[in-house]
Amino acid sequence: MDWNGATGVLAVILIFGMPVFIVGIVFLFIYRSNAERQKTLRMAIEKSDTLPPELLERIQSMQKKPKTPMNDVRAGLILIAIAGGIMIWNYLDHGEVGGHLSGLAAVPGLIGVALLILGIIGLNTRKTDK
Repeated sequence: MDWNGATGVLAVILIFGMPVFIVGIVFLFIYRSNAERQKTLRMAIEKSDTLPPELLERIQSMQKKPKTPMNDVRAGLILIAIAGGIMIWNYLDHGEVGGHLSGLAAVPGLIGVALLILGIIGLNTRKTDK
């Protein structure tokens, strides 16, 4: 068996498999905490007729907040800043704008521009709805 070839295959599997493994672990912990929270709440409801208002307020505060257009604007600006940072890094390393890393910087930059446009459109439609 060619150990050099096996090492290369193993390296590729580990490089691409490790992020999937880490994301899986994170989702497992999130699922477990949600299941435990629901189990505790179910037991509290079964044991008593009323729930204390503090518990209800805490449950409501743990709910995800709805996304607003301002979240899109914020995320868009952050992604554009990341793209700008990559471009500055490329300029400092190679002394040229639009060189080696410009394609890499285009990905977060264009996603950021799209989110910024969506956020601005959402903010404008909210103002006209009122």
